[in-house]
Amino acid sequence: MFVDWKPTVKGHGQNGRYVQRFEVVRRSDAKRISREDLEEYVERLRERYPDEDFKLGRVVFEGREYYVVSKKSYRRVDGRVRWAKGRIPIYFDLEEQRVFVPISYVRKRRRLASYIVFRTLGALGVSRVRYLKTEDRR
Repeated sequence: MFVDWKPTVKGHGQNGRYVQRFEVVRRSDAKRISREDLEEYVERLRERYPDEDFKLGRVVFEGREYYVVSKKSYRRVDGRVRWAKGRIPIYFDLEEQRVFVPISYVRKRRRLASYIVFRTLGALGVSRVRYLKTEDRR
């Protein structure tokens, strides 16, 4: 279900002239994530994006307990069901302090998965970005 994957994020410098690459790395002073931290994070997401219906779930997989930050997979618009786009669940193993994203989401939407992991772990105070390289677009 899970494989090791190092998320990278692409940015632009000097009005888009240069492409900059960053990777997500664990902070040296990273705090331990607790269930309360995840609940607070989901509550902040709900306040900021009330239409998205973010939730915190609990899943047991192969005897291990994971907490899942996700949002509803569909919503009703004008009486019809619309599937949500940009829905990528993030699994947290609080015992080992590891974070997982299902490989199917990484294969299909790698850039979006990288960005969501980057934002989520940054908001929880666990990670930072490390500069990799700059490429000239000329």
